[in-house]
Amino acid sequence: MNRRATRRALTVASAVVVTSTLLAGCADELPQPVAGEAFDGPVLTEEQDTQVFTAVAETVAKADKALSGKELKPRVTGPAYEVRASQLSVAKKRDNAEFVTEIPSESQQMIIPTTEGWPRTSFSITTATEDQETPRLVAFEQDSARADYKMWAWTQLIPGQSMPYFADSAVGSTAVAGDDDSLAATPVDALAQYADIVTLGAKKSSFAKGFELPDGDLAAAVAADASAWKEVPGFEESGTKYSQKYKARKDEVRSVRTADGGALVMGVLDGKATVKAEEDAKVPALSETQKALLGDAEQTNVLTTEYTDMVALYVPAKGSDEKIRPLGFSHVATAASN
Repeated sequence: MNRRATRRALTVASAVVVTSTLLAGCADELPQPVAGEAFDGPVLTEEQDTQVFTAVAETVAKADKALSGKELKPRVTGPAYEVRASQLSVAKKRDNAEFVTEIPSESQQMIIPTTEGWPRTSFSITTATEDQETPRLVAFEQDSARADYKMWAWTQLIPGQSMPYFADSAVGSTAVAGDDDSLAATPVDALAQYADIVTLGAKKSSFAKGFELPDGDLAAAVAADASAWKEVPGFEESGTKYSQKYKARKDEVRSVRTADGGALVMGVLDGKATVKAEEDAKVPALSETQKALLGDAEQTNVLTTEYTDMVALYVPAKGSDEKIRPLGFSHVATAASN
């Protein structure tokens, strides 16, 4: 969701209040359980959160300045790396960074894990952007005891959506497994169901009845993409077809328990949208990002755009009267071919 994102992404704030910053620092400074003792509590301190956020911010700022995805590697991983590296590549080709997502460097809430093993995932809700876009939900992950925390994913929160409550950072929040069946749907299943809704739309997907879909969610954004193509002059008259398919990555799911027994779930949907015209026709790129991704490739009668979409859902506890709610997303084209 990068309509007005700017080159300012992740600049380090000159004064960061300890209670309003993100995740922990060097692994050898982290509290570790003592042999023979039960370990029950947050694995990070707020001070360590600040150290990690600053380190990530500095790394991303350096990559933004160089418009180089390679510069991200020390502190960015997973889908966040895929998307950010693609955005920087597009920005370099266009000599314009307007589509690089801005991620504020200050947090209004930290969600600190109690996970004893690895990988460990922590979450944070940032402040609003300088352009007053809604806050970002950011996930950070540590792969092993000696590894640095890295930014794993981010989403832009949907306007008007309320976040669930979490345990205080002094208590810590429990990680939730992808197959946890204490919820209305397991995290893996919830993401797969949402992918079906994004593909088919709320009117056609059989899973829509289990969701409370807000205006402006990913399903609405994808529907807007389809409408934009169908509104191109001559689209219907020429027999041009538009198709799309979104699928959740089963192994790219990170979840944490909410105070009411539900879960915050973050994951990735891989999307593919294809426009196919008659054999002698030409399908042009519709967006500046598509143009940059295609480069000098000649136009053909087919254009395929691939998306790496990071999403966040609230999944209530099993038996709750509430429905699954989309909380945020990042809809970014990362590849195109013809």
